[in-house]
Amino acid sequence: MVIPSAPRTTELSETDQWLVDKEVISRELALTRRGFNADEVAEILEGEANALAAKVNAEAEQLAQQTDGLKLADGEDGDGEDDDDDFEDGGADDDASLRAYREARMAELKASQARCAGSAGELLQVSKATWEKEVMAASADQWVVVHLHADGAQESQTGRGVPAQCAAIAASLRELAARHTGGSAPRFCQIPALEAIPPSQLARLPALFCYRDGKLQQSVMGPAVFGAAPSAVEVAARLAECGVLSAAAAHAGDRGGAVSDHDSDDLSD
Repeated sequence: MVIPSAPRTTELSETDQWLVDKEVISRELALTRRGFNADEVAEILEGEANALAAKVNAEAEQLAQQTDGLKLADGEDGDGEDDDDDFEDGGADDDASLRAYREARMAELKASQARCAGSAGELLQVSKATWEKEVMAASADQWVVVHLHADGAQESQTGRGVPAQCAAIAASLRELAARHTGGSAPRFCQIPALEAIPPSQLARLPALFCYRDGKLQQSVMGPAVFGAAPSAVEVAARLAECGVLSAAAAHAGDRGGAVSDHDSDDLSD
C-alpha cells in the first residue's frame, strides 16, 4: 500500500518560524527544508514580496488620501468655510495627533516597501536561483558583500561557536547596511552556506565574499579572524581592509587578520 505524501506547504513549522523570526536561519533555508528546490523557493519569495508590496502600496495610498484630507487649513472645511466646531473639545489637538500618527505610519509603510524591493539599507537574502542577478550583475557598479550563513544544525561541521559568530556577523551587516545607503553604497547580502559551498568547506566559516565588476575580489574567512561576537565596528574594519569601505566610513583602526585576494568564484565544488 502506497501512503500518499503530505502536500508541501509554505507555512513553516512552529520551530522553523521561530528560527526565521530570530534570524537564526533564512526563510529560503526553511522552505528548502520543506522540500522546495531553489527555483521554487525563488518563485515563492518573489510572489510573497509582490503580495506584500501590493498590500503596502494599497495601505499607503489609503493613508495618503486620508492624510491629504487633514492638510486643509485649520478651521476650514472642504468648501473653504471656517468650521469652528473643530476647535471645540480639543478638536484641533485631535487632528494634530491623528496627522502625526498617519505621517509616522506612512514612514513605516515606505520602509516596508523598500524592504520588499530589496533596496539598499537591508541585508538581502539571496539563493542560488537569485545569485546571478542579486550578486554578480549587481556588482557591476557597486561592491556586493555576501555573508555565508551557517545555523546551529551545522555546528558539528563548522566548529563550535561558528553559528553564533555567523549570527553576530549578520546583525552587524544589518547595522552597516542601515548606515551605508545611496547609489554607490555597498550591497549587503546573505546566503545559506550550503547553497554556496560544499559541506567539506564549512570549517572555513565564517566567511564574507566581496564582489566587484562581476568577480570575487576579496574574501575574509575563518573563525579566528572575526572573534567570538564580531561587532559592526569590527566587521567594518575587515571590509575597510578589503577596500569595500573607506577607513573613515568604517571608523576602524588596524585590527589585523587575514584578508585574501581571489581572481575567481569560490562557490564551485
